Amino acid sequence: MPAASALTPSHAVKKGRRYRYYVSASLITEAGTDRAQGWRLAAREIEEAVITILADALSSPARLLDWFGTSEVSGGQTRKMQGRAARLIAALGGSPEQRSPAIRALVEHVIVDEQTIIIKVRRGPLFDRPMSSALDAPSDGAIELTTAVSIKRRGVGTRLVLLDAQHNHPTRCDPALVKAIARGRAWLDELVTGRARSLHDLAKCHGVSRRYIRRLVSLAFLSLQLVETILQGRQPVELTATRLTELDLPLDWAEQHRLLTS
Repeated sequence: MPAASALTPSHAVKKGRRYRYYVSASLITEAGTDRAQGWRLAAREIEEAVITILADALSSPARLLDWFGTSEVSGGQTRKMQGRAARLIAALGGSPEQRSPAIRALVEHVIVDEQTIIIKVRRGPLFDRPMSSALDAPSDGAIELTTAVSIKRRGVGTRLVLLDAQHNHPTRCDPALVKAIARGRAWLDELVTGRARSLHDLAKCHGVSRRYIRRLVSLAFLSLQLVETILQGRQPVELTATRLTELDLPLDWAEQHRLLTS
């Protein structure tokens, strides 16, 4: 792609079906432009690539800590950050209505060229700032995620393929399991900060039983290794949200690993 060539949302309708694209602005605004120099990428391909890259990055607690530096993040902040990361992953895997706010809050902008896709990610949504306020701080030390891609060109139309080995293997990411962990961390945070005074208050507020609240809050104490395994979809097939919430989880991380992966 030519340097600093902006891509603009566009669409076409064929036989009553609407197709969305990102196209070089020059193809729209400049008459007589050499179309061989312009790009047209299917919107779905770019958006799915962005979601995949974001979910992979957010699913690694070690990578999150590397972004911010262990000296900058306390144990309590780490737990909260991982809870927010889990909730963001659940949103990215949800409906378009759930994905859009998460993407808008996280992504400052995306750069695509012939060999890489670079996503500039805001830090705010992983800390205490609400998603809406993240949009007001586009230069707040954005994190760059760079992924190798291959661009298959067919005339003006192009195809984007992620090359990183981690994207070439299907996973068993379980949205229900991720959501359970995210809710457990969020509810523990409400109790610790005093926003909820008791399990009874939480149960009444969310319309569930105290037993269910207690079971999910216990998931906030899963080992970092198990959380990363689940977020990446590498957990055993039999490890479902139902099974996990029915177990009396030991606090010792080594015992957790033996119980859940044996």
